[in-house]
Amino acid sequence: MFAAQPTPAAPPAADALRVQRAEIVDRKGFEKPMVAATLMVPAGWKHSGEVQWNIGRRCGRPYGMALQAAAPEGGEAITLDPSEAWGATNYGSPLGDCPQAGFRDAREYLASWIARHRRNARLVEYKPRPDKSKELAQNQWAGGSLRSWVDSGEALIAWTGDGREFHERLATAVVFSHSRLAGLNGQVLESLQGEALGVLSWRSASRPVSQRHFELMWATLKTAPEWQARIAAAERQMAADNAATQAQISRMQAESSRETLAHIQRRGEIRNEAMQQTERMRNESWQSGQATQDRMHRDTVRTIREVQGYRDPRSGGVVELPQYYDHAWQLRDGTYVLTDDPNFDPARDIGMAGERLQRTRE
Repeated sequence: MFAAQPTPAAPPAADALRVQRAEIVDRKGFEKPMVAATLMVPAGWKHSGEVQWNIGRRCGRPYGMALQAAAPEGGEAITLDPSEAWGATNYGSPLGDCPQAGFRDAREYLASWIARHRRNARLVEYKPRPDKSKELAQNQWAGGSLRSWVDSGEALIAWTGDGREFHERLATAVVFSHSRLAGLNGQVLESLQGEALGVLSWRSASRPVSQRHFELMWATLKTAPEWQARIAAAERQMAADNAATQAQISRMQAESSRETLAHIQRRGEIRNEAMQQTERMRNESWQSGQATQDRMHRDTVRTIREVQGYRDPRSGGVVELPQYYDHAWQLRDGTYVLTDDPNFDPARDIGMAGERLQRTRE
């Protein structure tokens, strides 16, 4: 399934998994292109990935990651769809440009996504994935009137396209933010915003992709630290600009309508309080991430993401690969092979020289 199947004369390589790194590149967000994220996909597949920007968007992140990878014969494909946000309130006003929706968990969101993007699909199985929420949940914030949390889930669906039946595994993680503020006359103003951090899928004709292979692929989806640092700095600046703009609007409204001054001031306070708490949550998340870049944190995160660091003999750096296999090799063409076979020999088994990778805790 993952390409480069061994010849009949070399059964020891039957468990070998051969993959290559696919990059998601941000070509428009900064002064020069930057790698935003990476994902391991089967070797030999064509792939492309980009960061899509929507600067005027006032709902969730103004950017989203997209990736497509496809097998040469067209029977399999991996995709990552961009993030999507929504919101709902109990006081009628919309949350920015957010579409009105009340999804309460990852399952409800995935059901909506499937209905919109796979119209004739039937749900075969759904399961919550709290294990995938752990790393993201480390950076969520709760306190006062604002609370945030993460819910993750995975679905298996079946659908028909181009005269063939496909099975597809889909997964997402959704970040929820709930705000509860005191309004006028004792009214409690509540809002709920959700943002799905993309939908990752792997479809295959005739039979489902194995759970093990899907797990391996999901575990290697990783945001590039340098790009994430630039994004965090930009988000802090945008939040500050938005707060200044809103303060000016509030002043203009107060000057033009004295009789509603109390209402305007209270609305401004409510809005600014929510923005300040959201900004504080983002800042604390970023500072926490910066403060925990030591070995213990890397080990913990890798355990959660179910990956293992290996020394890359070409670059001298570290490459993260799924930890489900006992041995890892880098082949001459730059692709990687994962195997449980201690006697695996790439030159003998798949006809290409390679070097065994050494594990590292860096």
